Amino acid sequence: RLKRDEEGLERRQQQSMKQQQQGGQLLEEGDSVGFVPPSIVPQDVEKEKEENENENEQQQQCREQQQESERQLLFKHYGIRLFGTSITWLLWDIAFYGNKLFQSTFLLALTGEDATLTHISGAAAINAFVALLGYYAAALIVDNPNVGRLRLQQTGFVITGTLFLICGFLSEHLSSTTLVVIYLGSSFFGQCGPNCTTFLIPAEVFPTELRTVCHGISASAGKLGALIASILFTFAKTDKALFLISGYTSFAAAIFTFLTIPDLTALDLYEIDRHWRMILNGTEYEYDGLAV
Repeated sequence: RLKRDEEGLERRQQQSMKQQQQGGQLLEEGDSVGFVPPSIVPQDVEKEKEENENENEQQQQCREQQQESERQLLFKHYGIRLFGTSITWLLWDIAFYGNKLFQSTFLLALTGEDATLTHISGAAAINAFVALLGYYAAALIVDNPNVGRLRLQQTGFVITGTLFLICGFLSEHLSSTTLVVIYLGSSFFGQCGPNCTTFLIPAEVFPTELRTVCHGISASAGKLGALIASILFTFAKTDKALFLISGYTSFAAAIFTFLTIPDLTALDLYEIDRHWRMILNGTEYEYDGLAV
């Protein structure tokens, strides 16, 4: 009997090993042995998992290829425009933040060494009020088709640059009152011009799908300009140099505006999106609108 029990146990073990190799499961209840097929075969689970991983990798590669393709198309069709919005914002922030960070130095150079703290503070308050008026003026005329964003930016750069250069070259020949008035004029036309349009234009000259990225690139260039100003103006040895740096950067920004940025004031923004979709579809040669 003992021998028969050992033989029966051996047969059950062999049967169990065979069933487990086939993906089955052995169920022992007392002296009975039953085979319960599993709901999912382990080999199939591994195979399905591997297929899912391969499919996810393929989808990720497709998305990366699509993004790379869109980036290439962006720089091909809008690269010059993106460079224009970035470099003009950078140059303006050199002039603008240079003035704001070193405003006391500018005002002291204009009012003279004998100016009291009260006089300088009063000039700074008036300068801030004039700048606010410039913002309101820009809001009134920026949507006027006869003015528009591009013309407002170009005009603001030229006038501001001219006033800065006058303060730089003629500071020794003009009275302090005249110089302060000229400086206030630069604040007004700086706000009613590039300080309004340098962040407005990048939000309108790119397709909707790319607008946030392009505006972010342009804005980061502007912050780089502010950093450059904080360093560059520190090493300016004379008050004249402060004005000249601001003037030359303003004129350079005006030139880049003219060469790289289109005037889309009266253009429907959906037209830019329509042009971009045709670019993505490879049919841009069929486009005959104004968003080019």
